[in-house]
Amino acid sequence: MAFIGKNVIENLTTAMYENLLIVYREYVQNSADSIDKAVSQGVIDRNSAEIYIDIDTSKRYISIEDNGVGISADIFKKIMSSIADSPKDSAENKGFRGIGRLGGISTCRELRFSCSSVGEDVQSIVIWDAQKVREILVDHTQNPEASVLVDSVTTYDTQPCEKDLHFFKVEMIDVEQSASELLDESAIKRYLRSVAPLPYANSFIFFKKIHDFAKENSFVIDEYNVFVNGDRLFKEYRTRLYEEKNSQKMAYDEIIDVKFEIFNSANGEVLGWMWYGISRFEKQIPVINEMRGIRLRKGNIQIGNEQTFLDHDFYKEPRGYLYLIGEVFAVHSDLRPNARRDYFNLNDCCREFEHSLRDLFYNRFYSIYHLANQYKKAYQKKQELAKAKQEYHEKKESGFDSPEYQESLEAKIEELTVAAAKAEKTIETREAKEASDDVLSKVYGAIQKTYDVPEPVQPTEKKPCTDEGSDSGKNSYKNKVKYKSQNLTQYSKKEQKLIGRIYGIIRAILPHDMADVVVNKIQEELSK
Repeated sequence: MAFIGKNVIENLTTAMYENLLIVYREYVQNSADSIDKAVSQGVIDRNSAEIYIDIDTSKRYISIEDNGVGISADIFKKIMSSIADSPKDSAENKGFRGIGRLGGISTCRELRFSCSSVGEDVQSIVIWDAQKVREILVDHTQNPEASVLVDSVTTYDTQPCEKDLHFFKVEMIDVEQSASELLDESAIKRYLRSVAPLPYANSFIFFKKIHDFAKENSFVIDEYNVFVNGDRLFKEYRTRLYEEKNSQKMAYDEIIDVKFEIFNSANGEVLGWMWYGISRFEKQIPVINEMRGIRLRKGNIQIGNEQTFLDHDFYKEPRGYLYLIGEVFAVHSDLRPNARRDYFNLNDCCREFEHSLRDLFYNRFYSIYHLANQYKKAYQKKQELAKAKQEYHEKKESGFDSPEYQESLEAKIEELTVAAAKAEKTIETREAKEASDDVLSKVYGAIQKTYDVPEPVQPTEKKPCTDEGSDSGKNSYKNKVKYKSQNLTQYSKKEQKLIGRIYGIIRAILPHDMADVVVNKIQEELSK
């Protein structure tokens, strides 16, 4: 007879997950399956189904409870004593291996499961001595068979219960100091908002469009009411994209629309579908935006993290994934998450799924954000020219600091005029080539709206005069340009000229904005 040692239990508990917060995903996943069963049996409706997570930091206590179908008392012990032998259907259920419930063993002194099924007046309870499990696992003098170990650390009991109740509850009692992150409410909420099968927040204006597309194509987005210490959670998708500047959160871009894709197998079966956000693709999305990246989901539970597609070489360049935001929903029953839920089991269906996504991720996304950048830079060149012209006209009205400064502005305008002409050709080319592209045409429209600037309004110029002895009719208006130092009438022309030279030196050695401040301050002081 084969001997199955205690290390099996270690592999399924203390060594299973690198991120302790994953236990929340496992228990929410099991609750979702229980709720699905309760809804299908007519025990509850979808809107009244709830998953409650309560965290008491002072008592180092955690509970996860749902109002799903529960487990009937007559099969409770058989189900709960079975390891890696779940009766769940792997094609229908989110959890199906029978190992997720063991995740809490590595984090607390005692792990308690209790439940009651519909119509029963008793609740069934099993308690795991989690501390004893860990002690046996590290004690090299003890090597019990896995089943013997489980029997030695579990106790079963029943207690009276109201007949109308139906629930399943997990309790982690005396959470270890080394697992204190499990008591960090903000970290738990942030994790579950990314991973759990939650609804979109109403503030994400495209949530209805996503649901309508799913409904039109007979896709289901599984969503559950999940609460952490009374606060209901939603996916953290937002219409605006943010960055941090001077310790402040500021919007720098926004999602202007969403694009949908459906991925089919060679024989026409639907493998999955997705939506992704269309923006100006200004830059790599900063980490302050919790839901950046394209997320992979099955049953609306995240597979891996925002880097999953990057880790499996879907992007042409590593930075590519940070320009995008969206979700891929795996649909086909043969796309089965692996035990760690960081990707799928590698089979023919998985390989076909990868192939169906490859061109979109590797080529199309790369092209979109690169072409958007070209178009944006072209508009920025036009914007720079308009800004330089505006500055020239303003200085012409108030007076240039010095002849050298005037000449530098004129040279800059000439240079930018050439660059802007090239930029205009780039804009015309892009608009002509992508006129029928439903994504890039929207991207270009958003960029144009943001960066396009009107030509500066020029001040009314004095009539040009003609110097005697000069070429007949030659415009000498530039020779009559006004300089700022000339406003300092209390000083002689020689002194004004010296002041102008000082302004020119300041312009030459200081950054533009700083030079403005210094020159204006000197002018103000000398005008007193």
